[in-house]
Amino acid sequence: MARKRLNVTFHKPDPARIPDSLVAGALLFADLEARGVVAEVAERLKIRRQGGYPAVDVFLTVLLYLASDVTEGFKALWLRLRGPVVQLAALAGRRRLPSPASVSRALDAVEPELLREAAPWLLVEASGVDKVLRHPSAMTYDAKGQGWHVFDLDPTVTTMRHRALPVGDDLPDAMRRSEETGAPGHSGRKRGDVQYRRVDVQHAGTGVFVHAHLHKGNGDDRVDLDLALGDVVDVVKRLEHPLERSLVRVDGEYGNVPDFTAFRERGVPFLTRLNRPKMYEDTYVLAKLRDATWYTVPDSGSGPVRAATDLGVLTVHPGERTKRNDGTDYAPLALRVVASVFPKEGKAQRGRVLDDWQVELFVADIPADAWPAPEVVASYFGRCGQENRFAQEDREVGLDRIVSYHLPGQEFATLVGLFLLNLRIARGFELEPPPAVRPTPTLRVPKVDARLPAGWPRDPIVTTVLQKLDWSSLLATRLGWRWDAKAAELFCPEGRALVLTTVRAKPHSPGRTGIIFCRPYAGCNECSRRPTCLHSPQPDTAKHAEFSVDSVVADALRGRLALVRHKVAAVPRVELRPIEVAAGLHAVIAPRFLPAAARHRFEAIFLDATLRVEVDLPPPAPPRPRLVAADEADRQQRRLTWTDRNARNALSDDAIVRLDVSGHRDLRLLFDALPDGNMAVGAMK
Repeated sequence: MARKRLNVTFHKPDPARIPDSLVAGALLFADLEARGVVAEVAERLKIRRQGGYPAVDVFLTVLLYLASDVTEGFKALWLRLRGPVVQLAALAGRRRLPSPASVSRALDAVEPELLREAAPWLLVEASGVDKVLRHPSAMTYDAKGQGWHVFDLDPTVTTMRHRALPVGDDLPDAMRRSEETGAPGHSGRKRGDVQYRRVDVQHAGTGVFVHAHLHKGNGDDRVDLDLALGDVVDVVKRLEHPLERSLVRVDGEYGNVPDFTAFRERGVPFLTRLNRPKMYEDTYVLAKLRDATWYTVPDSGSGPVRAATDLGVLTVHPGERTKRNDGTDYAPLALRVVASVFPKEGKAQRGRVLDDWQVELFVADIPADAWPAPEVVASYFGRCGQENRFAQEDREVGLDRIVSYHLPGQEFATLVGLFLLNLRIARGFELEPPPAVRPTPTLRVPKVDARLPAGWPRDPIVTTVLQKLDWSSLLATRLGWRWDAKAAELFCPEGRALVLTTVRAKPHSPGRTGIIFCRPYAGCNECSRRPTCLHSPQPDTAKHAEFSVDSVVADALRGRLALVRHKVAAVPRVELRPIEVAAGLHAVIAPRFLPAAARHRFEAIFLDATLRVEVDLPPPAPPRPRLVAADEADRQQRRLTWTDRNARNALSDDAIVRLDVSGHRDLRLLFDALPDGNMAVGAMK
């Protein structure tokens, strides 16, 4: 009877075969070397050390680590790397790659000043994203049909927990490595004892990172913003695009006069929240909200339906204690203010809830004819997409992990990871470039939002004071009357609301003053209780009810009513100059480019790929006499130049590297995109 048999044959490992998890990184090495990027990284990226591997070798190792599927530390990578380490290094024109210990020591020596000199070049020029940034699908088009480059500046926090450490007389003092990495700070929804903040600037249309740096704790608002804006300006100039048609969107952290001034001095338009909580109680602003025409904000249908309006141009003054770093004053700024509302129950996380509508104020330092109020609000909340991109970044590169407890070393690894993301976008774009066609414009059709009730909003100060009264005592003798705490309204037995209209000028008894609530004129005409409720013979007389309250409360209500009715001037009074320009005819068009699709297009070419690398090295040079200096610099033990440091681990020009690739035909496209003469490529088998 026939039986199934299993024949097992064992072979020695193929020393030339690259582990599957390292194939993508290995081919990136070959790609970057052929394009001259590795040589320029060696020239620009610097780590000041007495010895050891130079920055370019650390860069390559971190890049390989982040491009692989290794989710543990560098030691796990080294287990896969030890066999083919020479072959992998040779693909990048290097003799060897550093071990985990060497990488750790190198990252501990990183200096932020040297690193940040090279960071803008690494993220933009070295990754090759210029073509992506210049493509029409990467731009936002305003109501006048003009193209804008929109950037999102959104810091994110990484937290670290401090577990209890054992103590004892026989134990040395405990030391926490994270003390060099982070500091206490506000971490939002994240839990941790210390943290560092990553300040990113991402191009909204392409997902390309154009700036990143790290700062302990919550960072320094002014320093962080200045560093970020410098790189934004450089990128826009590099693209030869008008700076006045670039836009940086930031959250309310940057909603104060020093931040506004930083944007203005750089000449960069911006969009952010306005941090002026007292404006929600200003009678002039409240009157503007009542008189405004509200327009529906375009949205995706996934959140609350908002309405927006232009409040006008506000002169924003700095606080008395707000000074520049040199102690001088900030100048007042005239800024466009846009308001947004949507129905809301409960307390607002942002802005202020006024009569069941959440109001938010924004500073939009962009032209009103190009960016109407609804499109301003829609663009601001378009920032939410960056949170999704942070999640994608964590899944694809794992930048939420600690690579070095030396913060500049962690910043080094972060920049390498963001470079990798940018590189994948650029290479995916090269593999399948979309047509260079602008999106077809459509007419803008503004829609008036009629949901807000007449007379909205009531004065919040008056409402708050009335809420604090003891209404159970005040209504004890008025059967059927009630105070609705949620609506903050007084109702008669027939369920008709009365509003506060008058506060008596003088107390009726020591410490007590009358306040009067009334129905509107002729507001009781249809009431069945009118004959018994009212004693006036006048046909249109409405019910009024007077209550005795503490004179201090009455004085506060009287003063506020005078402000509301503009009988006295507010000090200081907010003034909003109206905006009198006609909006453009076109609907604002968001970028159509899909950065995640570009990254996935590039990564797909490595599926099922196998790689063999053989390296023929020339015979080693004879050893140099140990007792005789090679030259004067060697005799004096001078520091090596940056070029000499990089040359120590460079692959010999006489070395021969043979690369055998098996995989999908699209993999050939990666090599076809290389400049002519940079690599000899045979036919795809």
